Amino acid sequence: MRHVLVTGAGGYIGRALSRALVPALRDGRTQTLTLVDLDLPDTEADAPGLRRLRGDLADPDVLRAATEPAPTTVFHLAGITSRLAEEHFALGLRVNLLCTVSLFERLREQAQQPVLVYASSIGVFGTPLPEHIDDATPPAPTLSYGAQKRAIEVLLADYTRRGWIDGRALRLPTVVARPAQAQVALSSFASELIREIAEGRPYTCPVGADAQLWWLSLPACVEHLRHAAALPADALPAQRVWSLPALRANVDDVVQALRRRFGAEVDARLRFAPQAALQAQFAQWPPLSTATARRLGQQHDGDLDTLIERALGR
Repeated sequence: MRHVLVTGAGGYIGRALSRALVPALRDGRTQTLTLVDLDLPDTEADAPGLRRLRGDLADPDVLRAATEPAPTTVFHLAGITSRLAEEHFALGLRVNLLCTVSLFERLREQAQQPVLVYASSIGVFGTPLPEHIDDATPPAPTLSYGAQKRAIEVLLADYTRRGWIDGRALRLPTVVARPAQAQVALSSFASELIREIAEGRPYTCPVGADAQLWWLSLPACVEHLRHAAALPADALPAQRVWSLPALRANVDDVVQALRRRFGAEVDARLRFAPQAALQAQFAQWPPLSTATARRLGQQHDGDLDTLIERALGR
């Protein structure tokens, strides 16, 4: 990977992925690592070949700078979250869709066919959810965020078919545990539940104890993104999109795991006040089969105790 580009490198997943990619600069496996976002941390400043670009990919000058020299691997994480995309349609259309198309076009013009790993979402599945979801389940988004993600999945497959990029779109489940300042996704309550209880603060959960979610820790997510970039093209599904493996568990299962870790006083700090809209869209996830991910060597965290340990980073 001569030149690795990470868009959205200042975000929740982007920061963790960027940190994981820095060692390859130091041992020579990667020559250049370009991080681009509106805001970027100042860590790892001494890494050779590390470039930080603060700016908007919608700006042609920023896009041009980010892609010079032509990247050989792109992790495209830039985007706004489900809550913002639903509340501000024009912003979601510009950031999640049009900026991505501009990136694809820039890579097409360069004619280097880079590997491109795209962070899609289980938001491509809408309500009412089917009784079971697997790799053949047709997407039917019922949020603007999911519609934008699905549109890019289709374009990624087409750009790949034409030989302009080597695309891989991963449908991310609920990734935990986001920091407090990042609670802008509609599904952020899953992170709040873990983080607030772990920090000893009271928490009111906006979904019921029986709410079923798909859970994945941040470290596992980063591992999956890096693994996807290294996969040979001939091993990938024709449409270049698949769902990541996740633990399916209800909120009470997670509370029990938190109780095992932090003690029975967890119960005194937790109450439930279910919100109908969140229950319908995010809290009734059916059983999930991820045969493609398993075939490609990707696994979930294993159990909830491990997931919580990884999610909290301790």
